Amino acid sequence: MASKLILKFKDSVISECPLDREETTIGRKPENTIHIDNLAVSGRHARVLKIGNKAILEDLGSTNGTLVNDKQITKHVLQHGDRIVIGKHSLIFVNIDEKEEPAPAAQEEADDEMDKTMVISPQARAAMLPQGGSKSMVMPLAGVQILAGPMQGRSFDLTASLTSIGKGDACKVKVKGLTVGKQAAVITRRPTGYHIAHLEGLAKPKVNGQSVGDQPRTLKDGDVIEIGDTKMEFFIKEQ
Repeated sequence: MASKLILKFKDSVISECPLDREETTIGRKPENTIHIDNLAVSGRHARVLKIGNKAILEDLGSTNGTLVNDKQITKHVLQHGDRIVIGKHSLIFVNIDEKEEPAPAAQEEADDEMDKTMVISPQARAAMLPQGGSKSMVMPLAGVQILAGPMQGRSFDLTASLTSIGKGDACKVKVKGLTVGKQAAVITRRPTGYHIAHLEGLAKPKVNGQSVGDQPRTLKDGDVIEIGDTKMEFFIKEQ
């Protein structure tokens, strides 16, 4: 069974982790397979064990517990579309080999599932295109140009599904500042466009001088993004 976990903070996708090993650990300590740097998460919070064709989620005696579909669990056999909540983050379990439609659910959950499918499954995205062949959703390539800050003059193409911004070593666009989080913000590339969201740290990104709140903000050609000591311009590249 090919499967993976999609790590999210609020509505923003942070990372994807294939479940291609016998044990996948989740926790606050950096040595975990899925590292969640949040005080609500225990150092070694939970793990996923691959046993045959099953993926079994197990809480490791965490302080705040582990929820699956809003129910606290100790052990749980994961099913396609299960939503795991750990601290302030959520993880969506995706069975890549799943061929059947998900079970009926409330409209809000169904909408959320479609949103997740667009993020993680190119095949599903293709299936959602108009069948007549006259139109297709073609995402333009965009980038950011660093206008001020330590990386001034550099530019980055936003080809990945997400591009992280912050002072952490794993961030593609590195910025500095006492109030800037390790993974302060993320720019996501989705069928609906490019969006920027604040993840952690006191310093929130600003777009054209306006602070990005709890909801992701859609970026437009020429928008100026500021965070910490860095200012950058978002631009759409010609196809």
